Amino acid sequence: MAPGTKGERHVEGDAIKVYVRVRPPSEGTALPDGDQGLCLSVLSTNTIRLHSKPEPKIFTFDYVANMETTQESVFSSVAKNIVESCMNGYNGTIFAYGQTGSGKTFTMMGPSDSDNFTHSLRGVIPRSFEYLFFLIEREKEKAGSGKSFLCKCSFIEIYNEQIFDLLDSASAGLFLREHIKKGVFVDGAVEQVLSSAAEAYQVLTMGWRNRRVASTSMNRESSRSHAVFTITVESMEKNNEIVNIRSSLLNLVDLAGSERQKDTHTEGLRLKVNSVTLVFLLLFFSGILSCPISERDSHFCFLLFLGSR
Repeated sequence: MAPGTKGERHVEGDAIKVYVRVRPPSEGTALPDGDQGLCLSVLSTNTIRLHSKPEPKIFTFDYVANMETTQESVFSSVAKNIVESCMNGYNGTIFAYGQTGSGKTFTMMGPSDSDNFTHSLRGVIPRSFEYLFFLIEREKEKAGSGKSFLCKCSFIEIYNEQIFDLLDSASAGLFLREHIKKGVFVDGAVEQVLSSAAEAYQVLTMGWRNRRVASTSMNRESSRSHAVFTITVESMEKNNEIVNIRSSLLNLVDLAGSERQKDTHTEGLRLKVNSVTLVFLLLFFSGILSCPISERDSHFCFLLFLGSR
């Protein structure tokens, strides 16, 4: 989601942008005659054709990445502008949506079997770290000693409407609070101060490992949970006797899989939570949602609501 405030559009377009990435076919999915049986074709950098029946359908998006698109190119097209706007004081959110196995985690993090976020296949989140600290260092060089920055991060997981701190594996479920100045925040979540992209890698690696452990030992399926990595960027600039302080949030989200109920046999609370989450999320992003915060019963939407304004 591109940066912007209520009633305001970003200078480069709408506040919300939708990107589609087409992943290569999985191994072993080719038909006996060798045909890959693809259900769609990429017509251009913003158009796809769905091979539906009785006739094909064409859809247009802000950007379409084909099967050959690299991780670096995806970051440049999708996230680079949002990171830049975060440096200018705008909040932003980037999230990947799709079925389990569609490539969300690969796009956001990198290969799921790797704890190394410095390799060439690293995803949007580690690349955002690199670019953010590059911009900070460049800004500090330009402004000199009169401007300073403070970066903090948190890493949480939301599963069945419970919030878990991925930076503190010993913590119990956390709770959301709303503060007149701080806005919406997770009470008790660890906030790690960052001074470099390397430190951000370390925090991400620790949280990612904790997510895997919890998925196995505590029966929390990572494919059915939301992982939210939030970076807070604060800048302080002195101009004579005036001190200007600016703060912004960058939410980087690996969403739960979007399978249909009949495909996953999801029932009861989990179905309700995922349905409520998606509906509120889409309504808010489309500008339709305007009800009081107390009426939103999804932790995920509540957390991102003010964090993306």
